[in-house]
Amino acid sequence: MKIFITGATGYIGHQLALKLANDGNIVHIIVRDQLSPNIPVHNNTIVFRGDITDISSLKIAMAGCLQVYHTAAIVKLFAQDPSIFYKINVEGTRNLLHASLDAGVKKFVYTSTCGVLGASVNTPKSENDPRTESFDNEYEFTKFLAENLVKDFVHKGLFTVIVSPSKVYGPGIETHPISVNWAINKFIKGKLTIIPKPSNILSNYCFIDDIVNGHILAMKHGLGGEKYILGGDNLSYKTLFHELRLLSGSKARIIQAPMFVVKMWALMQWCKYLITKEEPFVTLKGIHHIFINKVYCNEKAKQKLGYRPTPLREALKQTIQFCKTKNYA
Repeated sequence: MKIFITGATGYIGHQLALKLANDGNIVHIIVRDQLSPNIPVHNNTIVFRGDITDISSLKIAMAGCLQVYHTAAIVKLFAQDPSIFYKINVEGTRNLLHASLDAGVKKFVYTSTCGVLGASVNTPKSENDPRTESFDNEYEFTKFLAENLVKDFVHKGLFTVIVSPSKVYGPGIETHPISVNWAINKFIKGKLTIIPKPSNILSNYCFIDDIVNGHILAMKHGLGGEKYILGGDNLSYKTLFHELRLLSGSKARIIQAPMFVVKMWALMQWCKYLITKEEPFVTLKGIHHIFINKVYCNEKAKQKLGYRPTPLREALKQTIQFCKTKNYA
């Protein structure tokens, strides 16, 4: 089968493209830079030059494809030009939806994020739970707007499904300066590790192989207009690094940083940005994301899609081995 993927030079899209190609599908990939080292290399991949903001290039690249996976997005909390979030995450998605409808695509899977659901309070959040706080960053807000677009196109005749990954880790390319993999790599190599205080703050972590399989299951079994959380284990920072220490034998020292210390770091990042124009890793607005519970429920994906997350220790073992083997930086 011919399948079209956006975002194949990103973490999830790259692994998804390779999995689909290994399964014998012909995978059409669209990239802005045909010399990018992150392009998935496989005999079953065909690379097209283009951009999701250019609908004519999309139509050329997806010709003959029956399925579309849309994983491309601007994934960060800050950009010098905030309009880039709307241009890529919303208008780019709109272009792809129109092109898919015109091309006769049979099924469209959109990669959103659990961040759209926001913080959890007393119980894990599920797909239909309302967000209880306002949006404070363009990334989550534009992903929310894009979700609504994707749902709307069901009524226009396009079979669309939404998947929402949580915090992803595991073997693959690195496309973000501060990620779960980055933190794991630092810790297992004995480097000083700083985590938020209190260390019992919970987040949901999901193995990359499960995210990839979840996308494929959503394509096979997902219902039109529905959303499925692709999550793994709900863990505190303390528990995550305890498990990593047990599995890796790391002697790394862990320091817990209270919010005011992280705010100072964010302020320093902002001052550096004002001087160098180098985008900060974290902003004062974005700090609270580190200090709130983000606990999610994956029961719907398990029951409706047959989604089966990898056991935590097995997933962490594979990630540790990857970091050691690849000299992950």
